[in-house]
Amino acid sequence: MGRRTDLSSLLGAADAERVPAAPKRPATEPLTVPVTDLAENPDNPRHELRDLDGLAETVRERGVLQALGVVPAAVFLAAHPHHKAAVAGAPYVVLHGHRRLAAARMAGLDEVPVLVRSDASRSDEDALIENVQRDDLTELEQAQAIQGLITAYGYSQRQVAARIGKTQGFVSQRLSLMKLREDLQEALADGRVSVEDARRIARLPHEDQQLPGQYGELPAASVPPARTERRGRDYGVIRIDSRDRPEDVVDALRRHLAPAALDRVVELLSR
Repeated sequence: MGRRTDLSSLLGAADAERVPAAPKRPATEPLTVPVTDLAENPDNPRHELRDLDGLAETVRERGVLQALGVVPAAVFLAAHPHHKAAVAGAPYVVLHGHRRLAAARMAGLDEVPVLVRSDASRSDEDALIENVQRDDLTELEQAQAIQGLITAYGYSQRQVAARIGKTQGFVSQRLSLMKLREDLQEALADGRVSVEDARRIARLPHEDQQLPGQYGELPAASVPPARTERRGRDYGVIRIDSRDRPEDVVDALRRHLAPAALDRVVELLSR
């Protein structure tokens, strides 16, 4: 005799066929995808990728050793619909690994390894935190990333410091640069003003802010009252003691020189 099947079991089977399959879990092993399938995260705080030559050479010889963190474009746009134009038709959006992607493109690689995440709701926070912790970010880029965390998530300076693993003084010092007028932030970014001068200028009201003179001095009338005792200082002179440790010399140069001038010093010393 044939096997009997009741009506309820048939109905149950039919309903099961109509239930959508559970979404696949994110891959724990890297996938390999074409670099043309990857779009940059528009919320990435790193505005300029520097010193890629060495990384590109390593990538050319050994490939991309650490997979990029990506998310499907549809998932990213569900959380960030205002970025539709920037993502265009790329299947994936890069959350972590923008330098590796840029180096891979520079090295001429067609494909890179990626790890696909399933959640993009806090991808911008992850990117901000990851980038502000990097040593190769400029102080202005760190300031912009920290300001992004405060604006997007309402964090206090103390909360941001805890999130990024830095002191509250570090956060406060970076945020002072956000008090600069936009044109002066651009001057800091392209090396026309040093970080030290930028911090002094940022203490002034916007209407009094201006680029330093030829020797990096601000007009005496512009110096905030709390700093009037420093009016006689010559900011065009970097005083270095021959007995200083190399680390102290480097620190002094970084505090006094604009990025473009510092790069030139490094170039001259490497000859």
